[in-house]
Amino acid sequence: MSGEISWNRLRANLFGVLHRVPGLPALAGRLRSGRGRKASARYLYGVWLRHLAELGESGVKPKFGAVMEIGPGDSLGVGLAALLSGAERYIAVDWVAHTDVADNLRVFDELAALFAARASIPGDEGFPRPVAANGVGCSPERVRRIREFLAAGACGACPPVTYVAPYRIGDLPEENFADFVVSHAVMEHVDEAESLYAAIFRWLRPGGSASFVIDYRCHRTSSRWNGHWAYSDREWSRIRADRPYSLNRLPHSEHMRLLAKCGYRIDREKRSRTPSEIDRRELSPRFANLTPDDLETSGSRVLASRPGA
Repeated sequence: MSGEISWNRLRANLFGVLHRVPGLPALAGRLRSGRGRKASARYLYGVWLRHLAELGESGVKPKFGAVMEIGPGDSLGVGLAALLSGAERYIAVDWVAHTDVADNLRVFDELAALFAARASIPGDEGFPRPVAANGVGCSPERVRRIREFLAAGACGACPPVTYVAPYRIGDLPEENFADFVVSHAVMEHVDEAESLYAAIFRWLRPGGSASFVIDYRCHRTSSRWNGHWAYSDREWSRIRADRPYSLNRLPHSEHMRLLAKCGYRIDREKRSRTPSEIDRRELSPRFANLTPDDLETSGSRVLASRPGA
């Protein structure tokens, strides 16, 4: 145990030093964001349809007037898949502007081909085949119009695509407009998690749903999947250095508490469990009271909704 704690401290100090080397933080940021790598349309297709499957399995009837994505990263592919499913409008908010026109067009064309073939969700034949939202789907004419919109670089403040980046809490005052909000492996990176959950709640129409996929693992900051909960606040600040979108280290129970506090109804909650790799005695003071469930919850899929019509 003492050897691992010593390694944690050495790693924390080393990360802190390296991230003060001129130019290195910017390079690391580009590598972490995936810039320079082409987004896989099949992967994005699977991400969207898994969120869609969560709705179906929970008995919630999809409504796709407006679909919103939190933190799309390098590609708008999840939202483009939503448009190809019949959504009328896609709104994306991100903290850094990543996407480019050429890649969005490539992904859109590949997604359109996957939908036309009614391809199964990649890597998991157990999921249902894609279905058109509200039985409408996307006509060839609408596919053409969306593609023309993307080719013109039109990701502004009007349908079918609205791209808000860089975004800061409070930048989007509009309320009650989203029917479905998707957040895939984003909420574990948001320091102002409560403020963002509250904002998403305001953006949802009454009766609208939000699907959250949250990854509680250490993201390569430790040799053990939950070793990030053993770092003291000082050690963690060195690891994060100037990386503002590292991890907030919130456990599953805290995310659930924040959702309840913001007024959501929890419609479905699924946890991925992994045996803890750290001893309770190693937990830092901040996490000394983590429950046994939190120590073994490495990920979750949560479907929540705003009560109402």
